[in-house]
Amino acid sequence: MAETLKTNFATEGTESFELSDGKKNLGKAEKVVLNIQEDKTGIISLEKRTLGGVQLSGNPIVDTYRKMNHYFISHSSVSLEAKANFYHLLAVMINAGMPMVKALHSLVTQSADEPKLQMILNGIASDIESGQSLSESMLTYPDVFEDQEIGMVESGEASGQLSRVLDNLAKDVEKAHSIASKVKGAMMYPTVIFVLLICVVVAMLVLVIPKLQDLFTSSGADLPFITKAVVVASDFFINQKFILITGIVLLIIAYSVVSKTDFGKYAIDKAKISIPIFGKLFREAYLARFARSLSNLLDSNISIVKTIEITANSIGNEVFRKKLLLAMEDIKQGIPLAENLSDNDLFPPMLISMIDVGEKTAQLDEIMAKVADFYEGELDTAVAGISKIIEPVILIFIGVTVGTIVAAIMLPIMKLSDIAGSI
Repeated sequence: MAETLKTNFATEGTESFELSDGKKNLGKAEKVVLNIQEDKTGIISLEKRTLGGVQLSGNPIVDTYRKMNHYFISHSSVSLEAKANFYHLLAVMINAGMPMVKALHSLVTQSADEPKLQMILNGIASDIESGQSLSESMLTYPDVFEDQEIGMVESGEASGQLSRVLDNLAKDVEKAHSIASKVKGAMMYPTVIFVLLICVVVAMLVLVIPKLQDLFTSSGADLPFITKAVVVASDFFINQKFILITGIVLLIIAYSVVSKTDFGKYAIDKAKISIPIFGKLFREAYLARFARSLSNLLDSNISIVKTIEITANSIGNEVFRKKLLLAMEDIKQGIPLAENLSDNDLFPPMLISMIDVGEKTAQLDEIMAKVADFYEGELDTAVAGISKIIEPVILIFIGVTVGTIVAAIMLPIMKLSDIAGSI
């Protein structure tokens, strides 16, 4: 709704600010945009429009489009690759002496493929212009910036080494992206094969077995057990669709609900690092992230207690998180980190020994950087090894599954052929 005020303004143009109740800022959703223009009669119009950072035009069609566009952009994600580029380019610009706000606006124009990142950079630039620091503004976007990243930026601002910290962050995010890509790549092949296999089996049970079922039953011969089992499965898929679909939906809902509870998160993450073959892959990915986070945060002059807390909350696994938070409480009591972690099988003896050496020589950040490099190399080896192991396992699984269905079809047919031949 536009408001027209008969008053005098020093300048014309557009100004934006955020509403406040006098105690605290009401947030970006209450941003107000003022369009100050002088009409032909000399009256200055003050146009105020608010909508979650979206500037409205007054045209319902255009405004609806802007609302929808803003909603979808704000609920999208920022890729790790784009975030790494953001940290790297911002580090370069700041190191070159470019003002922070100007650097951010420059990065907005270079982020055309990442609309949410553009929105965030504009918001950060606006916050900095209003007096906030970079780390304070980053707190507004917890779905994009992790505690570890914000803590490092805050430390870099305090120590005057922001460009170096941002460059370290860029490398850290790039490595995290590389690790995530390797884990996903290792999981992708068996997942696709497994899904395709399920589709083929279901198609055979629904389309092939029913056509042969009448032939099997009309003969009056006693069917092999394997054929009876396949026929029962086929009948269930065809005649119990409601129960099947309801069961799948309930399982999905139950998983969604349980996975949001503390117990569910812990159980799922425990299973993730315990499953055969892939459990080792996940553990090494978490250990690499733990070591890298420890190295970066300590190198940014963040205290060991705060470092462990940030690492625990950003490692991405509830089992590791709980253990690290317990270790943090023990560190407050003066117990060294290596001694804290030595009674748990999550952390290998080699890692414990390296932490112990780092604590005794006051070089924990440098040693953890080397440990992170080691585990990232181990991850490469594990991915290559899993690729070699998983292929024969998948072939055996496919052979047993398809062979079972083929045997269920062919055994009674061969039996009927024998009966017809004897007649």
